[in-house]
Amino acid sequence: MSMAESDISTIADPAAGAEPCRLERTELFNRLFREHNRSLMRFLVTRLRSVQEAHDVAQESYVRLLQLQQPGAVGLLRAYLFKTAANLAIDRLRRRAVRDRAAVEFLDEISENPTLERLVMARQECDIVQAAVASLATKTREAFVLRVIDGFPTPEVARQMGLKERMVREHISRAVAECRRSLSHCRS
Repeated sequence: MSMAESDISTIADPAAGAEPCRLERTELFNRLFREHNRSLMRFLVTRLRSVQEAHDVAQESYVRLLQLQQPGAVGLLRAYLFKTAANLAIDRLRRRAVRDRAAVEFLDEISENPTLERLVMARQECDIVQAAVASLATKTREAFVLRVIDGFPTPEVARQMGLKERMVREHISRAVAECRRSLSHCRS
């Protein structure tokens, strides 16, 4: 009998129509974790290119698996776990792409055509952005400067600051939003 088949029979006996015993269910999930977590982590790190994000997605995947009302209804729990993790990773990558695009558009926006008028405006905008960055919370400012100004990759910024990559991206997103707000306020 394969692991998936034994898992299903361990979860519930369809003939009896009984809800699985909490102990059996817990043991099943523990076994699934022991036997597949390492490969799940490799799978997610390859997709997300971040160990911390891979841990976050793996944890969320296990939580969703635990929330199943009738895990016995899912034929292959390992496949369900990996598919859930893959979907969560895709969602995370999409959100990351949107944030990264917003930062690039912002930087492109403040460095367009170098006419004399534009250079004067760019200098004024630069002063506004500097003031906005100076007014940011310390960690938000540090993350923004390391990533956007100094050009360090997000994982390196996270390592230097002792934060999760997700938090670094949130700090950068906040900083970009504040810079945009300051610029739009000045333009109006």
